[in-house]
Amino acid sequence: MTLLTVTLNAAIDKRYDVTEIAVGQVQRVERVFFSAGGKGLNASRGALGCGQRVIATGFLAGFAGQFVASRLVVEGIEDEFLQVPGETRTCINIIDRQGGSTEFLEPGPAVTAADLEALRQHIEHLLGEVDVVTLSGSAPAGCPVPVYTPLIVAAQRAGRPVLLDTSGALLRAELPAAPTVVKPNREELEALVGYRLPSVDLLVTAARSITAQGPEWVVVSLGEEGAIAVSADRAVSARPPRINAVNPVGCGDVLVGGLAAGLARGLDVAGALPWAVSVSAASAAHPETGRFEFGLAEQLAAQIQVSRL
Repeated sequence: MTLLTVTLNAAIDKRYDVTEIAVGQVQRVERVFFSAGGKGLNASRGALGCGQRVIATGFLAGFAGQFVASRLVVEGIEDEFLQVPGETRTCINIIDRQGGSTEFLEPGPAVTAADLEALRQHIEHLLGEVDVVTLSGSAPAGCPVPVYTPLIVAAQRAGRPVLLDTSGALLRAELPAAPTVVKPNREELEALVGYRLPSVDLLVTAARSITAQGPEWVVVSLGEEGAIAVSADRAVSARPPRINAVNPVGCGDVLVGGLAAGLARGLDVAGALPWAVSVSAASAAHPETGRFEFGLAEQLAAQIQVSRL
């Protein structure tokens, strides 16, 4: 089975481990981790770890883009990125010993309407050899809102399920295109509906209101509480056991990769959710963003609490 992951705004992800953050002072970094980043590439790793073939596309630029492409080769992700002028962004995540996470996210290179049209045509060409499509992350400067809709429509015409993982105004604008799945976290769903969602019942009601706007399923990632999947007539939750989380960054992205892997194998969203939550939890126990130990994911999968809501 083959997945196509789309990352419009890829990045070099840098993780700095520090004792503590002291604003206005020199910071000594204890450890540094580099990876080819962006939500779509974290999802790529999640799907790759599940045994799927993964083709990745989107935009890369400059020397930073060359680094990202070189990492894809090493990791076994097939590179189908388009090159654009400028420089791919670098995103820095600083983690202190108390578990705090502080992120600095660069904007990335600008793209043109011609770049976006070239990408649409490129994706249409690739759709013939893939089973599922994921669209992840923010859009570079120069992109219209909505930007993902033409890609969603192309995948739908090819009969491919589409998972969309973005947020804010961009997510709201893409809802009428009716992707198969949208994957907000709790805060992103709260921003969509305009009120707090402290309980599972409220989460289900809010998610169902989003399905009425187009998507078939809304999967809400809830950190250590796992995730819920809601359609017009079904709602399930999957909750992992407690783990020693060392790096929560990218866990929601890995969940998308796990969901996509399940869909590629013929499961529906509810059926794919427990394994997706397992790999997401396993990735929180791994120091490198987007990675997980398959054996740990299998152990967690045996302990997942699945409930109908």
